[in-house]
Order: sequence, then C-alpha cells, then structure tokens
Amino acid sequence: MRLGIRSIALSLAAFAAAQELRADSLEFYTLYRSPYYLGRGDTGVATADNHEAIFYNPAGLALGKGIYKETVLISPSVQVSTQTKDVARQVMVEKNNDAETFKNYAGKNIHFGLNNFTGVVFRRFALGGLVSSDLNVMLGKDADQNGLETIHADAAVNQVATLAAAESFFDESFLIGTTLKYIKRNEAMLEISAADASNIADKLDSDDVKQSREGYGVDLGMMLRPKSWPLSLGLHIENLGTTKLGSEEDGVSDKRLPQIVTAGFAVEKTTKTSSLSFQADFRDVLGAVEKNAFKRMHMGAEVRFLKFIGLTGGLNQGYPTMGFFANFYVVRMDIGIMTQEIGSSAGLRPDQRMMFRLMAGF
Repeated sequence: MRLGIRSIALSLAAFAAAQELRADSLEFYTLYRSPYYLGRGDTGVATADNHEAIFYNPAGLALGKGIYKETVLISPSVQVSTQTKDVARQVMVEKNNDAETFKNYAGKNIHFGLNNFTGVVFRRFALGGLVSSDLNVMLGKDADQNGLETIHADAAVNQVATLAAAESFFDESFLIGTTLKYIKRNEAMLEISAADASNIADKLDSDDVKQSREGYGVDLGMMLRPKSWPLSLGLHIENLGTTKLGSEEDGVSDKRLPQIVTAGFAVEKTTKTSSLSFQADFRDVLGAVEKNAFKRMHMGAEVRFLKFIGLTGGLNQGYPTMGFFANFYVVRMDIGIMTQEIGSSAGLRPDQRMMFRLMAGF
C-alpha cells in the first residue's frame, strides 16, 4: 500500500526545508492531538470527554448522564507551522524558487499535519476510526557531509480503528476505561542533499524508504472525581505494556510503541450560563521517551459561555497557546495557535504552529 503522504509531500517539496522530527520524541509516537485540547496547552487527562476521551483518557466516556454523547461524521483538522505558510507564499505566490529563499529557513522546522476522526460515542462505549499524518522537514548543514546543506525529513501516517469502554464506581466518583486499537502505521525517514530536494516527494513515498507495520494495542485510563472535592484527578496509560507493530515486508523489523503514562488534575467551576476550568498535565511520567521534565509539562485554562462558545489558553512545554471554539450542535469549529519544541530541551528550537478543525456531527 502506498504511504499516502504524496499529496502532503508534493506541497512541501517545492520549498525543501527542515530537520528531522526526532524519532525518540513524544510527538513522533502520538496518534492523535486534539486542536481543542492543544489550545489549552494540550491538557485533558482529568476531564477528557466525548471522542477526545478515546485518545486522552477513555475513563471520561463514563462522565455525564444518559446513554448517548455524540456522532462525529467528519472532523478534518490541520496543524501547520507558521514557517510553512511563509515559504508557501514565497514559492507559490511570489514564484521565488531560488536557493536563497530556502536558506532563510535553514534550521527552522516545517510541520504539516492532517487528521480526521469518524465515530459514534455513547456514555460508557465508543467506536471509531482515525486517519492521521505528520510531516516534518528541516534544512541544515550536515557535519558528516563536510557541512553541505542537507534535507532531513520524517513522515508518519496512521490508520487506527478504536473500540473504547468505561464504567463508573462509588457513586460516580471513580471512573475507569480502556481503548482497544488496531494500528496500521507507515513511516519514512530521509536525508538527502539540498540539490535533490525537488525529488523529496517521490523519495519519501518510495518502497526503499517507507516502512509499513501494524498491530494491536491497549490504553488504560482512570479518573478520580469525588463530589466533595473541588478538583478531579486523571491517569492515562497509553500503549499499556508497549504496543508491538509487526511487518511482513522483508528487511523491516518489528517495532514497539512505548508505554507513555500521563497524570494530571483539573479544577472546574460551572454556573447556569458559563464554566471555567484550570488544568495541568505531566506527560510521560516515567520518562520512557522524553527525559527533559520541562518538555513534559502542560497547563491550560478554558472559559465557556452558554455551552457553545469558548476561549482557551495555556502553556505547552513552556510556550503559550491560544484557542477559540464555537459549537453549533451539528457543526463545530476550533482554531488556535501553539508552539512545539523540536529540540532536545525547551527553548532550543521552537516550532510555532496554527491549527484548525471543522467537525460535523450530532
């Protein structure tokens, strides 16, 4: 099966710029990131609800009353570096394709991500499918190539089927849930000279570069929400015991997605016309992937008016985030801006990104 990133790579091939997304980064192993949650610092382990609970904390499926939560028909979202926007304007609008154009972006990561979730969510049960893709590119000088300018590119495409269930105990003060998932994942990593950048789309999609794997995994989530407490606690174990992805292709070894533990808390205040919440998450508590503690910290806040419009803000790895959402029952829109740290420590190589989602359902 083709990697399915040609359409993304072609749009970026013209500007040929970026550094590899570190293969040991948390983002590299993430299947889904919610634009809504990213606007509030990528927090949500203690309050996750609706279809986001499937990926952030399945225990949240047991929240609320009744038996039905939502049906998501389509929810395309895009996450793109602000650098991508600037380069695309220079190349496609101003027709500026000379080498100097790209040198202006040397050392700056260019990210382009797409995802779409479709599914049905009941209280205590959810069924859905996710398609997500991420491409990172960076132009830099390679010491192993006598300082020549080299393009580093990483791409990942995920096709995921999910089945999640949850239950509440002790007067709904303790919630526990699990997500069973089938993952088909294609990866491509590439280093080429800047002179060959015009062929990056074909190279990323070639059988010599891409690797296809598939397998089954389990996530586990818990929430503690005593009615006498002003706050809630959440714990999420992604890829419980690690998730093994195997391949039938010759020369492609099996791979394991690491177990990632996230813990967090939230304080919420609700009135008849509005709500306010503050949240904090600490991702990869055990340090299985990310060793820098500051890069694992997330904080956020949200204010909602009349249950259908709201503002979000927070800190993602120490960088500010902002978001806005409007939910008109059958159509929802999320828009925001955030920054992801690409380097090994916070403040080293920030990548500012814009995000947008348009969701239809009921």
